[in-house]
Parts: sequence; C-alpha cells; structure tokens
Amino acid sequence: MSNISEFYRKDKVNDMQIDMGFHVIGGNKISKEEFEEVMGKHAKWLEDHKNGKCADFSYCDLSGMDLSRADLSCARLKGTNLMEANLSEANLTFADLDRAFLHGADLSRAKVDNTDFSGADLCTAKLDECKGENTRFNCACMWECSFKNVELTKAEFMSAQVCDCDFTGAILKETCFIYSDMDNAVFRNALLENSIFDYADRVFWSDFSGAEMTGVSARDVSFDPYFIKNAKNLVLPIYCPEEGSFIGWKMCKENRVVKLRIPEHAKRDGNTLHSLRASEVEVLEIYDKDGNPVNEAVSQTDENFCYVKGEKAIAKVYDERSPHLITGIYFVLSRADTEYYREEDK
Repeated sequence: MSNISEFYRKDKVNDMQIDMGFHVIGGNKISKEEFEEVMGKHAKWLEDHKNGKCADFSYCDLSGMDLSRADLSCARLKGTNLMEANLSEANLTFADLDRAFLHGADLSRAKVDNTDFSGADLCTAKLDECKGENTRFNCACMWECSFKNVELTKAEFMSAQVCDCDFTGAILKETCFIYSDMDNAVFRNALLENSIFDYADRVFWSDFSGAEMTGVSARDVSFDPYFIKNAKNLVLPIYCPEEGSFIGWKMCKENRVVKLRIPEHAKRDGNTLHSLRASEVEVLEIYDKDGNPVNEAVSQTDENFCYVKGEKAIAKVYDERSPHLITGIYFVLSRADTEYYREEDK
C-alpha cells in the first residue's frame, strides 16, 4: 500500500468513488469564518444545552483545515471530509465521525473518549498519544495509521482493517480486535492486557515483540513464533483435547484421507483448527478420493513420509520445548475439515 497517498490525491477527492464501501467524497466546502460561527454556537451549547446549537458538519468538506485544539466534543461529523485536516489536541469526546474521511489527518494527542470512528477512512492518519475509553473503530479502514503510545482502554476495532498500523508502545487494555484484518500490524512493547483478538485475520504477520499479553484471548488465531518469542504472559489454549486419546483426520497426496488416533501419551499442540499437530499417531483407516479403503497414503509435504494402515507414524521433528514452532504431524478434528487441504484434480 505504498501508493495510498498518490491514490487519494486531493484533485481526485470530489469525484472519486471509494472502492471499499465508502460514500463518494464531496459536500459543501466550509470556510474558516463559517466554521468559527458554528463553533461559537457550539461553545454556548456545551455550556448550556438551552442556548446555542450543537455543531453539525455532517457530510461537509473540512479538508486541510487547522482544527487543532478545537472543542468538537459531541459534534456531528458523520461522513465529513477531513482529509489532511489538523485535529491535533482536539477534543473529540462523544463526537460522531461515523464514515468520516480522515485520510492523512493529524489527530495526535486528541481526546477520544467514546468517539465513534466506525466505518471511517483513517488511512495514513496519525493518532499518536491519543487518549480515551470506549473509542470505536469498528469496520474502519486504517492502512498505515499510526497509534504510537496511545492510551485506549476498552476500544473496539471489530472487523477493522488495521493493516500496517503501528501500535508501538500503545496502552490497549481490554481492547477488542475480533475479526479485524491485522496484516503487518506492529504491537511492539504494547500493553494488551485482557484484549481480544479472536478470529482476527492475518495475525501471523503482526509483530508482538515485547508486548504484555496477560489475559489476551486469541481464539483461532495463528501467530508467527518469531514475532511472539519475546511477548510476555501470552497463553494460547490448545484447540484439541489436552488429555487422553482422540480421533483426528488428515488429507494426503492424491486426496487420500487418513483416519488417525492420537494416543494418550502423544504430545499435541496448536491453538487453531489448521495448526493442530502431534508427536505421533496411530493410523486406523485410509480412503482414496472415491472413498474406497486403501492401505497407504503419502504426506502432502514430505514424499518420503508414508502412513500405513494399522501402524504408528512418528513425527520426524517435534520440539516440545518450543511448542509454537511448526513441527509434528498435522491433523484436523473432523473428516469434513480435511476438505480444506484437498488438491485440485489434474
């Protein structure tokens, strides 16, 4: 996404359709004088709701304006064009920025308590050192957005695109990233205590080096072992039974399906459906692509590794000292799940 800024050049803003589900950028351009007039009434309204009027800039064009230190608390900014606006140190408490266009905007050190950025475009925006609770970024698009050293407690990033975002040094206690797209996001030395990453996508390429991850929930999420090796207090529950024997399945070459028993004494690991592995297995049944019983099947990843009906198969490498490394015999928990690994018919 290195050409994001070029894609959203100012001369294209008013006639460009945003491809990610955003509205067409447009609206009446507000002058500085008009802005000050509205803000004067807004200030009176904040003091006493019987006087003045709450600021409403919904779908207006405030692009490039200097709004630093402005008190926009409770303001209506839904769909507002704030491209490259300066909102540094602004008070955005309870402001409605739903679907606002904030590409390249500077919101550093802004107050964002209960601010709603749902569905907003925050690509390349700067939110460094922002502070707030219950801030909502649900379904927002924020490629290359900077969140360095923010303090956001109980924030929501559900289904948001946080690709290439930088959360270095951020305090993100009890923050929700459920179903978010986290490709290449950076959380170095971040405080993520009790945050939720369940079902987040492309977390494998996110950097959590040195992050405090006590109480983090990461259901069905795959981490890169290199990027979590220095993370603190990360506990990843095993997706399969932790004790006893149980049945597993795997797909082999020529779409041969192998029914396995993972014995009670076998080491097992994997915190997602598609990362389960064991130190050894017992081969119970093997079926060809047409469902007919056969006696042998060859691994999809190692042509020299063969599964034979009625025999044990022992992993060539299984390092229990490094449980999150990619080692062991892979398997899934149901026959239906093996379809994920089906080879295309030649």
